[in-house]
Amino acid sequence: MDASRRKQINELAVTVRESLGLTTPIDVEEVIDRLGGSIEDFDPYYGQDAEAYVRKSGDSFAIAVNDCVGHARRRFSIAHELGHLFLHLGYLIDDDLWGSVDSYIDSVRHRMGYNEEEFEAHEFAGSLLMPADEFRIVANQFFADGLYPLEKIAEYFDVSSKAVKVRGCWLGVFSWE
Repeated sequence: MDASRRKQINELAVTVRESLGLTTPIDVEEVIDRLGGSIEDFDPYYGQDAEAYVRKSGDSFAIAVNDCVGHARRRFSIAHELGHLFLHLGYLIDDDLWGSVDSYIDSVRHRMGYNEEEFEAHEFAGSLLMPADEFRIVANQFFADGLYPLEKIAEYFDVSSKAVKVRGCWLGVFSWE
């Protein structure tokens, strides 16, 4: 994913936040409800290692979430699936794409590793949960003794420390080392 696509995805996430009047930390399950979708928990079965997936449900959508994942991971997984919903199914933003998709097969469920769609959905989730401008402000507010306390930033956004680290690296706030 190039810088232009990353910027486009971040702008879409900001638009979603602004359109729905969301504030940090956002309630991702409320977002689904407000968008007209539903959320379902699933108990993983043998061979099913997905944390979540999105599917069309009539004119709307459903996001299924593995009920074995923890709170922070669940939030990120739901936001990730919202990324697929907007970016790869065109929900509410591309009627032609939405109309052309009968069913969506999330790539990570059907092949090993990651591809461009997965990286884009990750970027959307990070931006939805931790908008760039707010992330920089919060990270700088917590900065002390030459360190960024990942746990405090994670608590503020209600995400995992790992999600904070990755988001901070992509935004150039933290080093990749």
